[in-house]
Amino acid sequence: MHINPDHFLETSTGRVVTEERNATAWAKCHAALADALAASGPGATVYVLVGAQGCGKSTWARAKATEDPAAIVFDAILVRRIERAPILEAAAARNVPVVAVWFKTPLETCLARNAARPADQFADESGLRNVYAALEPPSRDEGFADVIEVSAAGIASRPLRR
Repeated sequence: MHINPDHFLETSTGRVVTEERNATAWAKCHAALADALAASGPGATVYVLVGAQGCGKSTWARAKATEDPAAIVFDAILVRRIERAPILEAAAARNVPVVAVWFKTPLETCLARNAARPADQFADESGLRNVYAALEPPSRDEGFADVIEVSAAGIASRPLRR
């Protein structure tokens, strides 16, 4: 399952973001996570994607969902530990391991990818820069079973032991 707040912001005319719609999208993501965890079987894993806009999270998520349809992929910015904690707590309550996927994409690459997006998916540049500056690297001491680092190309990845 691919969980992303942007999916809940889509309309027939494109993505529409308001403060109220964004809050609703996040609530729907957490409800979708709860449903996915309740339906998960043995061997299930939650992947929490961590990185700024344009770093490659959604591309990685789509590939992972194709490769492993049982995977639960929470695809959102999730730059701070406090934002990741509710996901870790929900998964722990169901004894489902959580793996962080940390995208170490250079800011310049994120900016270039963002600039190439359709207007309704474009992130404000100052907002993207603020998100990038606020990134708190995920670590095992948060409760992750593992941390995978993904390079800028999104191809090379390796487990990190933090």
